Amino acid sequence: MRTILADDHPVVLMGLRTALRGNGERYPVVGEAQNGVELMALLAAEPCDLLITDFSMPDASNSEDGLLMLRRLRRQYPNLPILVLTMRDNPALIQSMLKTGVRAIVDKRALTRELISALHAIEAGRSYLSEYLREQANIQTSKTSRGNVLSAKEIEVLRLFSQGMTVTDIAKRMNRSVSTISQQKREAKRKLGLTSDQQLHDYARTNGLG
Repeated sequence: MRTILADDHPVVLMGLRTALRGNGERYPVVGEAQNGVELMALLAAEPCDLLITDFSMPDASNSEDGLLMLRRLRRQYPNLPILVLTMRDNPALIQSMLKTGVRAIVDKRALTRELISALHAIEAGRSYLSEYLREQANIQTSKTSRGNVLSAKEIEVLRLFSQGMTVTDIAKRMNRSVSTISQQKREAKRKLGLTSDQQLHDYARTNGLG
């Protein structure tokens, strides 16, 4: 499977190349990118059978990152199998990734142990979710009432806000009105029982969104 790799950390790219080389010529790497903009340009120029990409690769313009990047990838390359690498373990965010149509999500902390298992699952036409992420999803589901679960849009607003973006920045990024983004931010606060922006930042960091 001709493979493209995308991650903003060179050491991760090197580790991925090493892991794939351990399987001979089964997953030849045909290109690498270090942010979403580079990835989109590479995909347009280089055909591939598999994409292994980090979830968060912010660049100077913040134009290709996170859920927005995954949704664009799915629109433009509907049949391309995508394996997402992430350190984020927030169950609602993981669920939002799965809804974009990615085939596998691997926790970076278990990369060397689970990467090849995830690739074999993809080749067999199955989905794959890291064991730790499955466990976290079950724990969170048991503790959270349905009425307090954040929506995918609220999660993305919270994630971008925790990266230092203003409500106006997020509105431009997500192509929505400032009032809509403000409302989603307020609703996220209400559901989480938070009263300040600092508490919102703290929640994002401690729950794998920051």
